[in-house]
Amino acid sequence: MKIEGIKLSEELVLVNFRNLSTPSDCLSRFCQTLVCKQVNLVFLSKTDNDTNSQISLCAALTDQVRVREAIAAEPGMASCAEFVSPVGLVSIFHHQFSLKILGLVLSIFGRVPLPLYGSASSLSSLTFITDYAQLNRALEAIREHLDVPSDQIYLRPETRVVQSREIKKE
Repeated sequence: MKIEGIKLSEELVLVNFRNLSTPSDCLSRFCQTLVCKQVNLVFLSKTDNDTNSQISLCAALTDQVRVREAIAAEPGMASCAEFVSPVGLVSIFHHQFSLKILGLVLSIFGRVPLPLYGSASSLSSLTFITDYAQLNRALEAIREHLDVPSDQIYLRPETRVVQSREIKKE
């Protein structure tokens, strides 16, 4: 199966929140705290069912201390937080809503085996969270089963976006 590219992330910290009493309110306030601490989220996912909510997020590993401070500042969040680090993201682009690609990648993770901490889908990509040390192994396993143009693989990001405290007025 042909895809248009794969992107691998930098080292990240994954935080999973389970059993938050009011997940939407907590998430909103928590995101505001992250903005104040100048933390960019690379990944954010919220899952709800009848009895449980889960929020998963990834930020740069270098921001882990600030993420922990933001969690500590929000009542009730620390007891619901689980940290996993370092992790990395494998994003597969232009999957064209193919359940075959999703199923194939999930089976690859199971066969290799590779840890899978989470996944998400958007209009343009499928994203999988795994151990950072396993990113190259994941890439090679995926390349064995998917037709990936060699010039479309981004092994590591070339730039990192950081927030500035300076506010420019026009």
